[in-house]
Amino acid sequence: MYFISFTGRLRAALTLVTIFLFSALPLQAQRAVPDENVFARLVWSTMIALDNANRTGNYSVLYALGSPSFQQKYPIGQLSQSFSNLRTQRVDVGRAIMIKPTYYISPAIIPSGDLRLRGAFEYRPQALRFDLIYRNIDGGWRLHAISVAQMDSDAPR
Repeated sequence: MYFISFTGRLRAALTLVTIFLFSALPLQAQRAVPDENVFARLVWSTMIALDNANRTGNYSVLYALGSPSFQQKYPIGQLSQSFSNLRTQRVDVGRAIMIKPTYYISPAIIPSGDLRLRGAFEYRPQALRFDLIYRNIDGGWRLHAISVAQMDSDAPR
């Protein structure tokens, strides 16, 4: 009887240690970085949504793609204001779907648990640069932060 009790306690202790160690791992180690197909889908769908928003002046779809905290921080009017330079310069963000993005830093899960994709669509002499952060909400990646700018390809990254 003592052996069963000891074995049961040992099993319970090992389970608790495993749970403790797993929960103590950084969030980055707990979540796997998605594959390249997921990156491409996220980047291209975001560029298409931004391009459509800039062309129509209607940012509701871009807003709807955002995480709840993104939506709180950036109401539709704020999104329109944030991308007014791209809109007034008539930057063709939609052309991004024509080529594969170049990542300036390796796609990674950052310490907050979010996915960061930073790079560009290299057109000569211009590049469409992006820095995108996605948050995992209910098993799907939602836009959490966005920065898109057109600049010279030779500009510092």
